[in-house]
Amino acid sequence: MGVHKVELKEYSKYDFNLDGIIVELQTGADRLSIKGDFQAIFGLGERFSSVNHKGFKYANHVEEQFCNQKNKTYFPLPFFYTDKKWGVFFETPYQMNFDFTDGITVTFDQSVFPITLYLFGGNPLQMIGDFIELTGKPLCPPKWAFGPWISGHRWNSSKLVDEQLDALIAYKIPVTAMVLEQWSDEATFYVFNQAKYTPKNEPFIYEDFTFESDAPWPDPKGMIDRIHKQGLKLLLWQCPVVKKLGADEPANSQHALDEEEAINKRYIPMMPDETPYRIPNGHWFPGSMIPDFTNAQARRWWFDKRQYLLDIGVDGFKTDGGEFVYSEECIFSNGSTGKSMVNQYAFEYVEAYSAFCGEDRTLFSRAGYIGQQQCPIQWAGDQESTCSELKSVFNAGLSVSSSGQLFWGFDIGGFSGELPTVELYKRAVQFAVFTPIMQLHSEPVGGQFSGMRPTKRFINDRTPWNMATYYEDETLMDEVGYYFNVRMNLLPTIYCEALKAVKSRKPMMQQGLVRFPDDENFIIVNDQYFFGDILVAPILEPGKGQRSVYFPNGLWFNLFSNEAIDGGQSHDLDVSENEVLAFVPSGSALVLNLSVASRLGDFVGNGTIYDHPLTIRCFGKKGCYHYMDSDGNDFVVKWENGQVDIEGTQITEFSYELI
Repeated sequence: MGVHKVELKEYSKYDFNLDGIIVELQTGADRLSIKGDFQAIFGLGERFSSVNHKGFKYANHVEEQFCNQKNKTYFPLPFFYTDKKWGVFFETPYQMNFDFTDGITVTFDQSVFPITLYLFGGNPLQMIGDFIELTGKPLCPPKWAFGPWISGHRWNSSKLVDEQLDALIAYKIPVTAMVLEQWSDEATFYVFNQAKYTPKNEPFIYEDFTFESDAPWPDPKGMIDRIHKQGLKLLLWQCPVVKKLGADEPANSQHALDEEEAINKRYIPMMPDETPYRIPNGHWFPGSMIPDFTNAQARRWWFDKRQYLLDIGVDGFKTDGGEFVYSEECIFSNGSTGKSMVNQYAFEYVEAYSAFCGEDRTLFSRAGYIGQQQCPIQWAGDQESTCSELKSVFNAGLSVSSSGQLFWGFDIGGFSGELPTVELYKRAVQFAVFTPIMQLHSEPVGGQFSGMRPTKRFINDRTPWNMATYYEDETLMDEVGYYFNVRMNLLPTIYCEALKAVKSRKPMMQQGLVRFPDDENFIIVNDQYFFGDILVAPILEPGKGQRSVYFPNGLWFNLFSNEAIDGGQSHDLDVSENEVLAFVPSGSALVLNLSVASRLGDFVGNGTIYDHPLTIRCFGKKGCYHYMDSDGNDFVVKWENGQVDIEGTQITEFSYELI
């Protein structure tokens, strides 16, 4: 069925026969009508309101929305496909509006013409792969990125960092990455807070700075070394702004030099009247300028200032923001205006950081657009700690995965407001185990938006130890820590599936039709999904101790109990607050960071990825599984009648279990 490229013009009509499915395209002055058979629509980037978009309206518009995103998104994509094995991709940076309430109508500014459109045919996995092929090769994060992450906005000193490192050891919570947000001054965003130095226009090296013993960061490099020694990697927060300092903020000489240089050398987009473009009031960082990443000299200037961070061992960045183009008139170095850069800026920003970091480090980004899978990790942005927000995050994860973004995560238990209830926290942790990136995060103490939505002042970290302390619940540490260990147990399989996802252009999280394109039950079953081979049916509502799970044909094994269950039907299953429903199909295998006969949830060491021979757990009487990693293993394990055979290159020692 393949891919059909169409250059759309005004007042034109096109008919396509896609393996017996007729799709009609008809353009007007400012709209496109698409007629074709379908019951469901998937894709469109990270969408919080629904997984199936039939009956909804959306703007293809990068937009910052603090919590309760509904139909807004940080990461839209003008790509979607239907259950009838055809899909559409508009290759344009311009805003488009999609209306799926009565057929498909796409509206836009008529100046957008001509529009390049790609019409896809095939099953969902083929269409996702074709879309990725057109928009950029995905980049796989390093192995460590697939272990659990921890973060908290209030961690604004080495002392607080060391407290978290000590807690990880004391409570035996395995973690492979830490994110720091409040590490820098509140002016340059690239100098450690309260560092002493002589301001200059030239790039800094670490030795240019001195750090007093009573400063928040008395020895940044030493701190990074401690983090690494414990087996964790470190990411630092970034935002693409040349900040306008508020009247209540102290003057900063280095910031003044940067602002002057950015204006004089036009390292920022300009308005038609030759004044710098500034973020308007009513938005995050009002009055600030933004770097022009379409300007090669501006990119070099920006990253030269941050090179010393990589030199002392920083392993990546949390590239926050990017939704800062609010004027259609502002002009960028490459000639683009805000009319197109409203979406494109997010990609230019993150792509620039990705090139700066290289393949051994990684990014964790919020805003995005076409080609974002190259950069490579997205997270769902800001949500409140409510059950309705957990459901919206679930929708976002399946939608963005259905759109070709392979690596994605969310803030476990929500980012904002009161701490999540114990039940919500457990359910969020359980869901996060089976997402590409598992990470904890929380807002500033007292609430970043406490004036809008007042909250009590309390330590609002979403760490297991803070939650257990707050709720005076000694059992919570073990109950939640168990799932952190499960994540580490599954890490060899997760990393293997990540490598295969990049190689085959397929998402790690898959809505049912992606994996079983001919099973029409998955048109309406959108509250479960596949994570690699694992069928996951999370609980997303409070007080729910039972749910229906639909199993495709075949025999399925409970991941935790090994109990077998027949497929080809739905089952109503009981599930306690401390359980998650996850199943492995007969004929598949899991490669586990566990000794043979150990149970899922056993502790394997702080920050330790593999510390003993791995176990391959084979499900069913007969099957095969292709395992690969970055250590030189690339083989197929086959089993039948109790006999296990290996074909390919096996470097690591493995044990085998037949289930």
